Amino acid sequence: MIGELAALATAACWSVGSLLFAYVTEQVGAFALNQFRITLAALILTVLLLVTGLARTVPALGDPAMGWLVLSGLVGLVIGDSGYFGSLARLGPRVTTLLSALTPPITAVLAWLFLDEKLGRFGMAGMALTMAGVVWVILDRPATAMPAGHRLQGILLGILSAICQAVGLILARRGMGEDLDPLVAVAIRMVAAALVIWAVAVVLRRLAAPARILRDPGVRLAALGATLLGPLLGVWLSLVAVRHAGTAVAATLMSTVPILILPLVVLVRKEPVGGRAVLGAVLAVAGVALLFVRRG
Repeated sequence: MIGELAALATAACWSVGSLLFAYVTEQVGAFALNQFRITLAALILTVLLLVTGLARTVPALGDPAMGWLVLSGLVGLVIGDSGYFGSLARLGPRVTTLLSALTPPITAVLAWLFLDEKLGRFGMAGMALTMAGVVWVILDRPATAMPAGHRLQGILLGILSAICQAVGLILARRGMGEDLDPLVAVAIRMVAAALVIWAVAVVLRRLAAPARILRDPGVRLAALGATLLGPLLGVWLSLVAVRHAGTAVAATLMSTVPILILPLVVLVRKEPVGGRAVLGAVLAVAGVALLFVRRG
């Protein structure tokens, strides 16, 4: 029950966080946002480890667990989230979170290949249903005109993000094992991601990118709130869910974001949501639900 509740709480955090992240990316761009929120999250998590005493449980640099978690942070947080924010900037939160529903089927396949979790007929049917729901929505004509290639770029970035998130989740599960505290795992992933993204910023000469967020009070508040809900509370809850509920079950429940976000985009962003969007989201999440049934 703890794992299932943590997964649903993760979905709620990511739904609200996606709206805030969408607003920030529209103001300052995807790279500045990712650089800001990973750095802030890494600092907060480091302080938490020191205050709680969990810093003593951090694996040694040569420990295989450390290697899995560092790699998980690079794939899931640096590459995956950069793709997610790029998709947000082009497609908005509704379609981008729907594309993220591809993460559970990809996760299920990887868990079958590398974690020996079963994948049967229900799993195959669930993946097909999820794909159908996603394709049903992305093939719909957008309500507003977009620059040439803009929509395709957003879709490709969203798919890249889904793949990287799935790989990152599997790597994190391997790194945590059965004993490592999820908070420690999150901190390792975030610190590793922060070091890499600042190295990238040096190469690209974009060290001052986060300053664009700090200059605007509204953007700063949205970025802070999204960071607390996303890479801090949300990611920690997701790892709690993976440990206690299993990789596939946790991914299933966390995939309800495309449905949870529909009323939010109507109320907050005043975006029209038609029947096709609702049906596509329901189909996608129903498909992911079959990934849970397949374990029976």
